[in-house]
Amino acid sequence: MTELTILGTTDIHGFLTEAESESGICSLSAIAENFDAPILIDNGDFLVGSPQTTFFNTTKTISPLIELANKVGYDVMVPGNHDFDYGLEFLIRQAAAFKGKYVCANVLDLEDRLVFDPYAILERGQLKIGVIGVITSAMPQISDYDQIKELKFLDVIETLNKWVPIVREKVDVLIVSYHGGIERDMMTGASTQYDTGEDQTYRIINEISGIDGLICGHQHRSNAGITNDTAFVQPGYRGNYVGGLSFSVQHRQIIKKQAQLITTREYPPAEYKVYDEKAYQLWLQQKVNLDELDRYLRKKVPNTFYSIKLQDETIGGFLQSFKPPYTLSTYHISKEELKDYLQHEEICGIADNEGQIEPEQQDYRITANTAIFPKYRLETNYIYNVFDEYLSFISQ
Repeated sequence: MTELTILGTTDIHGFLTEAESESGICSLSAIAENFDAPILIDNGDFLVGSPQTTFFNTTKTISPLIELANKVGYDVMVPGNHDFDYGLEFLIRQAAAFKGKYVCANVLDLEDRLVFDPYAILERGQLKIGVIGVITSAMPQISDYDQIKELKFLDVIETLNKWVPIVREKVDVLIVSYHGGIERDMMTGASTQYDTGEDQTYRIINEISGIDGLICGHQHRSNAGITNDTAFVQPGYRGNYVGGLSFSVQHRQIIKKQAQLITTREYPPAEYKVYDEKAYQLWLQQKVNLDELDRYLRKKVPNTFYSIKLQDETIGGFLQSFKPPYTLSTYHISKEELKDYLQHEEICGIADNEGQIEPEQQDYRITANTAIFPKYRLETNYIYNVFDEYLSFISQ
C-alpha cells in the first residue's frame, strides 16, 4: 500500500509569517518533513497583498516570493484573483520563473488560447497524480477591468466538466486546486451566503464526479472534511494553516482518504533571506506620487466626493493611512450636516462660499478613509487594498 500526501497553502498574500506567530509559509518545509515526498501546491493569491509585495512588485522584475516558492519546493501553483492585480504580463513573467508547474484551466486570451497549462501530472513512485487548476468565475466582477481586459475567464463548472474526464483517464489520483471559496455548509448543504458564482466548492464536489481531493481558498477561512467521497481543505490565510490531503492507495485504487488542517505555529519556521529589510525601509520613506489619487478614487468609488486624510506623503505614511479591513467608507449625509462639517474641514470637490455650498444639492455622498460622520450615516464599507492598488495604478 502506498501513502500519498498533498500539502496545500492558499491566500498567503506575500506574508512570511502568520498573524499571531513567526510561523507561516516558512514552516511548510518542517511540516513536509513529516511525510514521504509530499506534493506541495499553492492555491493562489501568493504574490500580492502585503506591503512587502508592493515593494517587490514595483521594484523588481521577478518577485522574491517566486524565489522563495522555488526554495520551499512547491510542485504546483495556481493563480488567485489578486495575482492579476499587476496585469497579465507581470503574472506570466512570475510564472515563467517558477520551477514547478503553474496551471489554470479557465483563463484564456482573447483568441481563446489557454494562458497557462490547464493541468499538471506528477509522479510519486508508481503513482500518477493530476492537478487541475481553476480560478473563480467571478473575476470580471471582483477585479479591475484594466488588469484583465486581455483575458476571458470561463465558468468553473463547465471547465471542470471538460477537463476532469480527460485527466482522470491519465492518473491514479486527481486533485483540483480551486481559487474560490465555499458557498454552502459542506456537510448539510445549507446555504451560507448569497450564491453569486464567486464561490462554488460545494457545487464542484457534488456535481462533478472523479475528483479525489480539492483545495479551495479565497475567503480566508479554514475548513476540512470529506463530502461526496471528495476530501477537501480550505487552509486559511497568510499561512496560519497548511491543508493536508492524504490518500492510501493499493493496486492503484484509493482505499482511504483523509483531510486535515495543520497549524503552522506548531512547527519551527525556516530562515529564508527573501529581501533586504534596509532597502524596504528606505522605500517606505520615499515620497509617493499623489497626482493620480483623485482619478483612482473616482474610478474605484464613482459618483461621490472625497475626504482622504494622509499621515504624510511617503509610501509608509500612505500605507498607514488606509487601515484594514475597511479602508474606505461612503457616508450619505444631508446638506445641513455637510455645512456643519465644512466649518472645520474640507472635502475635495465641494466649496463653502459664505454659507452657500457648491455644488448645491439636497444630500451628498462622501467617501473617506476615516470615520468623519456618525455610523448612522454610513452607507457602504469597502475592503479595497488601496495601498497596493494605488501604487500599482500609478506604476502602469
